[in-house]
Amino acid sequence: MYLLAILGVILSALLMGMFSPDGIASLSSCLDLFALLLIVIIVIPVMASMGMLKDLNHAFRLTLGRKAAGSLRELKRAKTAMVYLMRCVLLAGVTGTLAGIMQVLSTSEGEVGILTASMGVAVCPLLYAFVIVLVLLPIDARLEHRIVEFMENEE
Repeated sequence: MYLLAILGVILSALLMGMFSPDGIASLSSCLDLFALLLIVIIVIPVMASMGMLKDLNHAFRLTLGRKAAGSLRELKRAKTAMVYLMRCVLLAGVTGTLAGIMQVLSTSEGEVGILTASMGVAVCPLLYAFVIVLVLLPIDARLEHRIVEFMENEE
């Protein structure tokens, strides 16, 4: 089921590319590895400073693997880590976008075409953040479902 979310993101990107004026080649303008690296460089230290990397590991193991939850506390900590991961990814995307926009606006040279292309690249971190959160949503929902199931089984 989780693969359906990833497949949906890939298919929607391909459909966007197919119906754009430039075709699928227009998707190459959305590829910016620096923007993705920027999100990773922000998210990992922040999650580590919150002490949630272990809980985040449990969240992925509980939802993607076949590991059973040991306690309700473990499930709730995994859910909390997932919520903070999604928040952190979104804020990292906004930070990267604002930094990119500031960089574009600080250079007053160039034509309008160069400016609009630079603004497109500046928005890439926000696009990546939204896509990452969109892929993480099913994991978050599964954790919520497991918490409810665990509480019902205890009664």
